[in-house]
Amino acid sequence: MNSSTIITKYAKSSEHICLCSTISICLILIFIFSPINKFIMASTIGKLIILILLVYTMFNNIQFTNTFSRDISMYLANGQSSHVNTNIICSYVFSLFLFVLILSVLRSFFR
Repeated sequence: MNSSTIITKYAKSSEHICLCSTISICLILIFIFSPINKFIMASTIGKLIILILLVYTMFNNIQFTNTFSRDISMYLANGQSSHVNTNIICSYVFSLFLFVLILSVLRSFFR
């Protein structure tokens, strides 16, 4: 597997993560910030779906980033790796933000 194949595979996984994040943000707007949150059953089911989707997104993001960083490191020389390392760090920061969002949704269960 060459570096362009690894990058293409990582780009596809990033698209998948972006789609899952977008869907979860739309569901957060619908089930937490709209008047639907007054209905306990709909709100609870929506929050569970949001949690499952956010945990799935965070898990995939960490898994794909670990795989990418391990696979790409053998193809890039030190001078070429700065952009790749920045992308990897941003991916981990995004995972951190997803974790904070998961905690926020969990906290909304107890309000």
